[in-house]
Amino acid sequence: MYKLLFFLKKTNHEQIQNHFIEYTIKYISAVVHQDIKIGKVESSLLLDSNYSLFCEAKVESKDTWDSLMNTVEGKELNKDLMEFHNSISVVFIDYNF
Repeated sequence: MYKLLFFLKKTNHEQIQNHFIEYTIKYISAVVHQDIKIGKVESSLLLDSNYSLFCEAKVESKDTWDSLMNTVEGKELNKDLMEFHNSISVVFIDYNF
């Protein structure tokens, strides 16, 4: 199993939070063909950055993820993440090692 964790950095800009909810989550869902749920980050006191929202997606492997990112939906997600990268942190977890 391969998981992708997306954390939205805490901000006072409502536009950024709305973008994450309305666009980024939609793109992730389209890529992995799953309903992606959003969670509220309650506390991140031990981290250098504070986060407000979180979501996760899972796929079979890194190769699967790489393949999905080469689809039309994957390219849309990649474009969104490139324009939005300062507002999020993405962590990849590989359970297949």
